[in-house]
Amino acid sequence: MNRLLMKSVCLLALLVTVTAFAQNPSTPELQKGFTGFEEFQGTVNSDSKIFKLDSNAGYDFNKHFGIFAGMPLYFANTQTTTTQVNGTATTTTTNVTNNGLGNAYFGFAMRAPNKTLDYSSTVTLAAPTGSTSKGFSSGRANADWTNRFEHSFDRLTPFFEGGLANAVPDSGLSTRPFTSLGLLTHLEEGGEFELVKHFSVGGSGYEIVPFGNQKVFSKIVGKGQSGKGKGKNSFDLAAVTSGSGLTRENGFNSWVAFDPSPLWRVQLGFSRSSTYDLNSFGFNLRMNLGKLGRHRAS
Repeated sequence: MNRLLMKSVCLLALLVTVTAFAQNPSTPELQKGFTGFEEFQGTVNSDSKIFKLDSNAGYDFNKHFGIFAGMPLYFANTQTTTTQVNGTATTTTTNVTNNGLGNAYFGFAMRAPNKTLDYSSTVTLAAPTGSTSKGFSSGRANADWTNRFEHSFDRLTPFFEGGLANAVPDSGLSTRPFTSLGLLTHLEEGGEFELVKHFSVGGSGYEIVPFGNQKVFSKIVGKGQSGKGKGKNSFDLAAVTSGSGLTRENGFNSWVAFDPSPLWRVQLGFSRSSTYDLNSFGFNLRMNLGKLGRHRAS
């Protein structure tokens, strides 16, 4: 069943790619030139607080193709520590921080704007530059191929996103409390609705479907430490765990978004992981440095 799902995702992406490029685009041609994004996001739940500052720069050669590179910086914090005093469990609150650089990455972006169905695809390769003892890297190179399909019906824009990777990726509203190693498929389907100009709401469901053995490197439990989180998941209990299906997950996201200008986007949201039994609040602040540079140049 897992092999069939993986083959289906690959075939769907290939068919839609061929179809989209064969038709006439309906959206205006994108300006070529340098691109750049500065993104700060965070996820807060009963287990931990994980924040990420992601700096990204690239170049668009035309409306169909571009390249990019970047480096994330993580700030992980878990506040609850359980200790034993005279045989009685006593909970004390401390600030345990775990900060550091993640994996440097490089990628290719492909786009096929179309009046019937917009399609985009990214291939991202990451080098193991992060610390494995802090959980910011698996110590191995990572690869991710993600495909996105969407179409706008006036104010409503439904979308489907699917990808193949050897590590669970972060999403716009979910900064993972771990880094993983192992082949998997990640899927998300949902939509966004514009309430009024500059304000919109959205929701989606997501699934992580692993294939074979998975290795998990916790960002909230350091090497040589015991679990400090309240949860009972693998990343709560030990710095490194391995096993079949450890990264399997499903849940849903909901959010509100504010776009005050083409340069800025602010998202606030709620995520529910049914698998990990976690309710998380997330935010994402994104600045389009590429558009800012072109605006100043003009």
